Amino acid sequence: MMNKLFFITIIVGSIALIFTTVDNAYSQWTWTPQTGRFINIKRMPKETPQLQIEYARSLYLQGSYRKALEETDKFIQFYSQDPLADENLFLRGEIKFAMGKLLDASREFQKLVSNYPESKLYQDAIKKMFEIGDKLYEKGTKKRSRFLSLFKKKPLKQAIEVYSGVVSNQPFMPGSAEAQYKIGLCHQARKEYLEASYEYKKVIENYPQSEWIDDARYSLAKCYYETSSPPQYDQSKSELAIEAVDEFIRNHPDDPKCEELKKIRAEMREKIAEQKYIIAQFYEKKRAFNSARIYYKLISEKYQDTSWAKKANEWLENNPIRMSDIKQEFERSIKR
Repeated sequence: MMNKLFFITIIVGSIALIFTTVDNAYSQWTWTPQTGRFINIKRMPKETPQLQIEYARSLYLQGSYRKALEETDKFIQFYSQDPLADENLFLRGEIKFAMGKLLDASREFQKLVSNYPESKLYQDAIKKMFEIGDKLYEKGTKKRSRFLSLFKKKPLKQAIEVYSGVVSNQPFMPGSAEAQYKIGLCHQARKEYLEASYEYKKVIENYPQSEWIDDARYSLAKCYYETSSPPQYDQSKSELAIEAVDEFIRNHPDDPKCEELKKIRAEMREKIAEQKYIIAQFYEKKRAFNSARIYYKLISEKYQDTSWAKKANEWLENNPIRMSDIKQEFERSIKR
């Protein structure tokens, strides 16, 4: 009898618990005219968009970043079409910035400048993107141990995304020249010299009046220098480095960086002259003396400032033009 009574008590208690749970769950839902549907009370926003933002901001100022972000999510869910939507996006960017999620923060600011170009927060969002890009660049170039240095390229890649967002949104504004230059700077720090040179050329071509033009020319010369090949190979990058150096010196003759660039120029000319000397020796070994003489003479006349000019002059002095050489090469060309 006792067991039967105990069993009945358990069943009745379970049924009561189920009804209580259902009643509590149901009581959490209510009809809202604003949305035209039932809403869970716990997930309901504040009565107005302004109050919702203010509440989210108060949580942010208190350091409750996750809760603040949840409240900005509610704004998007219930008030996405409200004129204050740009403020909500800016606040989301600030919250994620405070959480250390720099790239995510930048993407929130990017949404603002892309979707609300007339917003009063537009320029503030651009400034925030620059701040984030600079922090990521600093993080990516910071000296680290050999092991940790393997991971430093990621912040630089993220910085490229941030700066690119600035350029894409205001490509012809003064601040875009700085962003464009810093894209190149990030590629250069990643040792992606071809990509960096491409970005520096954009600064030179698209922003010729910018204050960043001299830095772009200098960095372009350095990138061509870094990508130049040994004397045995094609020297087109060395030629481009020399052109970039000459352009910089012509436009900024008093800049202290000219001394460094002059050394680069001399080194590039040495490499080009050596390559032509190697070609001359190749023809000499084939006994194509007239062809060899063309290259030796080229070195003697156009690369007098290199160490190879002396060797070329010595060869020219010891190997004057002979009619027999001309005849041999003429006959060889006919056989071909």
